[in-house]
Amino acid sequence: MRKFWMWLGAAVAAAGMATLASGQGLPPGPMPVPTVKVGPQAAAKAANPVPSAAAKNQGQKTRIGVGPATVLASGPSAYWTDLVDLDGDGVEEDTQFLFDKQRGILYTYKQDNYQCANGSSQNGNVLMGIYSQGNTAGKPSGSGWFVVSVQAGQCGEKKAGLFGCRFDASGKPTTCGTAKVKEDSGELEVAVKK
Repeated sequence: MRKFWMWLGAAVAAAGMATLASGQGLPPGPMPVPTVKVGPQAAAKAANPVPSAAAKNQGQKTRIGVGPATVLASGPSAYWTDLVDLDGDGVEEDTQFLFDKQRGILYTYKQDNYQCANGSSQNGNVLMGIYSQGNTAGKPSGSGWFVVSVQAGQCGEKKAGLFGCRFDASGKPTTCGTAKVKEDSGELEVAVKK
């Protein structure tokens, strides 16, 4: 009988760890912060972070984004604009790309729609970081994070702020909250909003 309880305890612990590892830590229902949909093209671009033949404005930059939704690369990095459907809605949108090869992160920026926690839709600055193969953070290729710059009064927020989520390689949000992009690493810091 004692072995049974030990086995049962191990099985419950393993199931709990699997749930946490799979990003199931978010409550069911609407997201607690403004979110964007991450489509399969995000992982595809991270697997091959180079401009397409139709890409424009190719060059080198060290920064991408606007206002709080900005990231500083580790050094001069490949920059381009391209028409891509990163949110999986079937519409290709003009998107800015910055590939920080040293960090192994493909950053994207665009003005886009996002979904508020209260169900309404808004438009604003959306910055995304998608990990490529061999990234210095050791994250799975195609996983990453996004941030949305919300103005005071948008999404029922009293003050302007930066909100974001980490997502897995399938684009599913795993951790969401108020956010800050760390200048020194180009990574996202999330304070979980409950």
